[in-house]
Amino acid sequence: MNINVIKTFCDLVDTGSFSRAADSNYISQSAVSQQLAKLERDLSVQLISRGGGMVAPTEAGKAFYRGAREILRRYEQMLGEVRSASDAVRGVLRVGTIYSVGFYLLDPYVREFITGHPEVHLHVEYTGWNHICAAIIGGEMDLGVVACPETNRSLEIVPLVDEELVAVLPPEHDLAGENDIEPQQLNDEDFVAFEANIPTRRHIDKLLKGERVRVNVTLEFDNIELLKRAIMVGSGVSILPKGNVELEASRGDLTMVPIRHGGQWVRPIGVLRRRGRQPGPAEQQFLAILGTKKK
Repeated sequence: MNINVIKTFCDLVDTGSFSRAADSNYISQSAVSQQLAKLERDLSVQLISRGGGMVAPTEAGKAFYRGAREILRRYEQMLGEVRSASDAVRGVLRVGTIYSVGFYLLDPYVREFITGHPEVHLHVEYTGWNHICAAIIGGEMDLGVVACPETNRSLEIVPLVDEELVAVLPPEHDLAGENDIEPQQLNDEDFVAFEANIPTRRHIDKLLKGERVRVNVTLEFDNIELLKRAIMVGSGVSILPKGNVELEASRGDLTMVPIRHGGQWVRPIGVLRRRGRQPGPAEQQFLAILGTKKK
């Protein structure tokens, strides 16, 4: 079984999207479908259920996903040991990122690094923030690029950029025609949110509380693509990073409206690395591309 096929399957489960899984592995959407079909034939079981625009693992798929994630972790650990970095810019660089940062902010930097340093095996894992923190502390990842990084004595946080937050609405919403809105105009609105344990959710909740705005949370997701689809079908409004919704807004699928007092309504993005660890040459080059070079 090909390791790339295993990774593609995991990305498909993580993102809930054939197109996103294709993008993260630099292959076509058709190739993702073909890989999945072959996996299901080889295992004689359905791994993914499809319907209503949603993609979700079956019970068998969940079992396969758990094992596949462990295989990928061990594989990357092995590569790191075998192809350890030297004075040259080569070896393995392991970067973890969350979906809403990796797909929209980090991707062009990843492409630039791959083009400039083909001798480095760059592995980017799209996963949850809590897994990223644990993996960096445990030495399984070198860097993490996350939103709203939270202080940890074992981690160094390097500020990267602040993303503007905007109100995101179905196009037919009463506020969709506004040039900008006050936070209070969202009071008592049905609200589609990230899950409560996600730092971006805690950050947005804090901003709303500071403006004394109370919203009615109707749905919670750990995946920004599902969150946006819920808004599209009228399940509520939300507050999201502008860069995450520009494509859907340009197509007319969603409407984004700036929030007044915009200097406050931002989401900080930071780079995580293990405190006290000396960065290797590949890591230094990647940080330099991000504009946060470590000496």
